[in-house]
Amino acid sequence: MAAARDDDIDGGGGCDPQKCLGDAWPAILGALTALVIITPILHWLYAGSEDSAKIPEYTVAVAAFSGVDPDLDLPRATLDPAFDLTFRIDEPRRYSAECVERGTTASVSYRRVVLASGPVPEFCARKENVTEVGSVMAWGNAVPVPRFAREHLAEELRRGNATVDVALLGPAAPRHLQKVVECTAVLGRGETSPTCKVTSQYPISPEPEYPLGPRPARKLLESWSDYRSLLLVS
Repeated sequence: MAAARDDDIDGGGGCDPQKCLGDAWPAILGALTALVIITPILHWLYAGSEDSAKIPEYTVAVAAFSGVDPDLDLPRATLDPAFDLTFRIDEPRRYSAECVERGTTASVSYRRVVLASGPVPEFCARKENVTEVGSVMAWGNAVPVPRFAREHLAEELRRGNATVDVALLGPAAPRHLQKVVECTAVLGRGETSPTCKVTSQYPISPEPEYPLGPRPARKLLESWSDYRSLLLVS
């Protein structure tokens, strides 16, 4: 009876180690594969959430300028100004990049009067670095400027507190958002501006002209008039 009881115990609850290990291998490999796949995904999600809380910062400095001398230039009704600009991007994110696209234009204005513009080279800031590009030239030729604006600019230049609005205008395309970076820079000191405002907006396009026929609204009204005339006749 004792021998039979021992056989029952060994046969009922025992397991061959090699057979059990062989049966467990698929589950072990599956768990390891899932771990290898999920770990980078979780890391990417964590890094993305950490980066999303950080915002790149744009600044600009006017390194030099000409054509707006209070005594020599500003008494004239038209100006030929030129501005030497330095743009800087501070990228605080580790896994992202902030770029100025090819085809971007720099614009310099004073009291909503555009004084100068010029192309900006493509450049990027990456991986928690600061990148700047200098010698970006914006210029104007025979730019008409209202007298009140010229007088105000002359007074501010003499006081040493003249500022201009500098904008980066990304490439514009119909039905596509355009990046716009708006800054305020001091003239005559070469100081870096406060952090610029970055927005995305649809470019303003002029109303299309229809030289060969009436405008759509007028055409619609004419069609309704014709339809109404037919109703009255019938």
